[in-house]
Amino acid sequence: MKTIREGKIVLSLLGLAPEQIHKIEDHLPVYCQDKEAFLKEIKKSLGPNIVKKIQNADERVLLDKLKADMVRFKFQVLVDQDEDYPDEFNYIENPPVVLYIRGDLKRVLEKERCGIVGARSHTAYGKVVAQDISRGLVERDVAVVSGMALGIDAISQWACLDQGGRSIGVLGTGIDVIYPARNKDLYYKLVEEGAIVTEYPPGSQALPHHFPLRNRIISALSQCVIVIEAKEKSGSLITARYAAEQGKDIFAVPGNINSPYSQGTNLLIRDGALIYTKQEDLDFIFKKKTKQAIDLDIDEDERLYLQCIAQGMNTANLICLKTGHKISTVNMILTLLEMKGIIESQGTDQFALCTGVEVD
Repeated sequence: MKTIREGKIVLSLLGLAPEQIHKIEDHLPVYCQDKEAFLKEIKKSLGPNIVKKIQNADERVLLDKLKADMVRFKFQVLVDQDEDYPDEFNYIENPPVVLYIRGDLKRVLEKERCGIVGARSHTAYGKVVAQDISRGLVERDVAVVSGMALGIDAISQWACLDQGGRSIGVLGTGIDVIYPARNKDLYYKLVEEGAIVTEYPPGSQALPHHFPLRNRIISALSQCVIVIEAKEKSGSLITARYAAEQGKDIFAVPGNINSPYSQGTNLLIRDGALIYTKQEDLDFIFKKKTKQAIDLDIDEDERLYLQCIAQGMNTANLICLKTGHKISTVNMILTLLEMKGIIESQGTDQFALCTGVEVD
């Protein structure tokens, strides 16, 4: 081992946490020259088990395996001393020392970024809000940063990517470990259209303590963080806490006071978080892009349906109740509006106005 950079990478591969590496950073020049002397110097700083792990390590074997993994899984490694190491991490407590990256992180970092986090189990309301927020961010050319978890994270990132936006997925596993496995398609879409980032070395599994720590990376890479549905002790609140410590604005989406999925977000609002109710709430952070209005070539029934959707009556059944029309008529008109590019389906029989559509 010849360089301090390699020394940091080896310690990461051995499983040392950033705070442990920071603790012995001044001794790394000795590590490169005299391993035994280095081990004597760090005995008081690290526990005997970690010292023994370093003592038994074959640094060259570890680095050679990493190089092979980088070719096999097509990822890069950044160390905190590298020129391309994200500047955002230089202003937070306990910054990652080593990053493992797939995709084009540098390209995404050229954009403004918003963190979106929320419950794995969520309501239909949470899903619609997450999709709406992400699509609105894409219109502003803002990238979405999230944790690629089930629920709100994945919904937000898919909505962003499907709209042609960029997104960063921050993992709590190794770069080669897709977790949860059912998000495999999202993982590879992020590699193609955004980036995957983790501080955990290849092969690292989904251990419970990894995820709270990775949340500081989500908030660090974001100009602000929006929490969409969270239980009272949700991990999303940890991200919000990190964001507050890092001086970032925190938004919370208000919800039903009787819903467990809104307890966390409502508590954040009570404690001073900004309330997110519409895209315009983000205007003071992200510049609003000019939207080109869509000329509507519609009849009176179609206009009535658009008004219903704009007012939140956004399913075929609700429109039936409002208008008194037969379900077959409602479905036919909704299909025509979709074909005209005026509304879009959001799944589960819900519809939304397309970007630029305004209804009197």
